[in-house]
Amino acid sequence: MTKKDKTKKTPKTRMEAQNLSVLYGGKPALHGVDLTIPNHRVTALIGPSGCGKSTFLRCLNRMNDLVEGCEVQGKVLLDNNNIYSSHVDPVLLREKVGMVFQKPNPFPKSIYDNVAYGPRLHGMADSRDALDEIVQKSLKRAGIWKEVKDRLHEPGTALSGGQQQRLCIARTIAVNPEVVLMDEPCSALDPIATGIIEELIAELKKKYTIVIVTHSMQQARRVSDYTAFFHLGNIVEKGETAKIFESPKKKQTKEYISGKYG
Repeated sequence: MTKKDKTKKTPKTRMEAQNLSVLYGGKPALHGVDLTIPNHRVTALIGPSGCGKSTFLRCLNRMNDLVEGCEVQGKVLLDNNNIYSSHVDPVLLREKVGMVFQKPNPFPKSIYDNVAYGPRLHGMADSRDALDEIVQKSLKRAGIWKEVKDRLHEPGTALSGGQQQRLCIARTIAVNPEVVLMDEPCSALDPIATGIIEELIAELKKKYTIVIVTHSMQQARRVSDYTAFFHLGNIVEKGETAKIFESPKKKQTKEYISGKYG
């Protein structure tokens, strides 16, 4: 098999939702959703506000466990293991399935300590040199090392919005996750910072599996390999991004991506 043929091979499934439903205070928010998340690809979740895409994203690392009155039914598999099994520790799960939030949320600590926080917590470094290496490698992967290498002991909150978001990405990947979830990571950023983050996403998928929630159709089309269109707690259509945007099968999908409603 040639190298070119290998790139066309169907990617391995990293995560999978099976008949996933979510209720908040008994009110359904997701209805029996099935979705496969391929390894080393970017999967975009699109749809109007309140459609269930962020609720679905939070199911992938059990962030909904922290929401009072939230009930999750069905399965979410990570490498064929159900993350909702009673023996799974949600804290350890979130080490494997990290999350970057809508608004940059650096800790009120130095740039260095923001990135070092997770590795320290999980005992990933047995010396200061080892910790330094993790911090440097994470900042490089997040595309911000050159901008902060001489400012590591300054507060993370002193950075610009786009830099803060890249710092949060560095903090997320410092614990070496398998999956990175991004909940509208560019919505609070200007176009230049957004472009930098999008280039970073393309680079990060070589090492991580990425799931991104976005309101921007243009962004979904630019950064993702696969797209799932949510509406009223259901997936209307899912598949390769190019096919979803160029030849959607469902009328509802076509109307949404063409801007008839949002």
